[in-house]
Amino acid sequence: MKILFLNIWADLPFGTRHLDHREHEIWHVCDPNGLRYIRMCLADDEVRGITMPKSEDPRELLMMLQAVYAQFPFERVVALDEHTVLPAAYIREVFNIPGPRPAEVEAFRDKRRMKQILGPKGVRVIRDIEPGTITPENFRSCVIKKVDGTASGGVYLCHSYEDYAAHVDDVATGALLEEFVEGEVYHVDGAYGPNGFVAVPHLYINNCHMLYIDRKPVGSVGVDDPVLRQRMIDFTREVVNGLPSPEGVFHMELIRTPDDELVFLEIAGRVGGGEVQHNFADAYGFDLVDFHVASQLGLSPEVGKVREGVIAGWIMMNHWEHLDGIYTGLRLDPLSDDNCLHGIGQPRLGRALIPGSTQVVKFWLRGNSTEAVTRSILELFEKAHPGSVPRPQ
Repeated sequence: MKILFLNIWADLPFGTRHLDHREHEIWHVCDPNGLRYIRMCLADDEVRGITMPKSEDPRELLMMLQAVYAQFPFERVVALDEHTVLPAAYIREVFNIPGPRPAEVEAFRDKRRMKQILGPKGVRVIRDIEPGTITPENFRSCVIKKVDGTASGGVYLCHSYEDYAAHVDDVATGALLEEFVEGEVYHVDGAYGPNGFVAVPHLYINNCHMLYIDRKPVGSVGVDDPVLRQRMIDFTREVVNGLPSPEGVFHMELIRTPDDELVFLEIAGRVGGGEVQHNFADAYGFDLVDFHVASQLGLSPEVGKVREGVIAGWIMMNHWEHLDGIYTGLRLDPLSDDNCLHGIGQPRLGRALIPGSTQVVKFWLRGNSTEAVTRSILELFEKAHPGSVPRPQ
């Protein structure tokens, strides 16, 4: 099969190992980072061709692909990260390639569109606020949010009128202005198709905004309460069934309020970021990336079952002392005997830590209860110290 694989506009060339470069002919569309990975991990005869756009303008890419298609009439398009799933849908439409089209993908990409679809179907979504109702005298906490942001990019939590005034101009250019909903934030990840549905809820400890914006560690732990777990699975199934996609993977976030109400936050039609993919495959025995690739190749993958009786967790840290420095390794203070730490992943020693990049130290945990794994995560927050030194001038 001739496959076009999009690796552009992403921090990592995610998923290359999930495509069989011997069985298929694969043409890569990538950025310089992806090119380095391809040269390092793949033999020359495993790569049918490489295209490198000079900008992030999708129109430029489509023009370049006209020439590619003339010599390499690709039959499928594969895209795995948040930034490429929509361009892939437009490529399929232009070249009449089977697979998800823009209307289907936008329902998982545009935060306004997904609420417009789900709200009338009875899903509790976050309510919009009219800008004119927010005044210094009548202020209430709110959120300003880009409709297509990722990893908390373009999200502003406004707990004062000054915060609101600093970002309200974004609303005039298309950003959402929403109520602030108090509560615990969960992510639910899984896959669905004609032959099944699987979903695993996890509670965030801290959140993506704190990791990428505030540079604080973020963690996640599985839900062991069987009643709450099933409620979240049923809620997620209702969301997925309400959106126009017959098969795929998802990364959904929801809020559980102090009154025990479940509120839809957002959903993406791709594998969750951070350590979701590793955690799902290693702890729960289901490789979401394999499923996502097979689905886009038209192979009708089976929705397998997840491993039961496992409470897993993960942590990501990037709070080294020297932002523009060199990674020197991890110092780990002595942990309690019952800490649930299962494994560690870290950058290469001596790696440059570039400001704004997402190099992280990762921790994987396994336990027999949400409480035990949560306690272990909080202990690691205190006792794990990623080290760095200033970069030589």
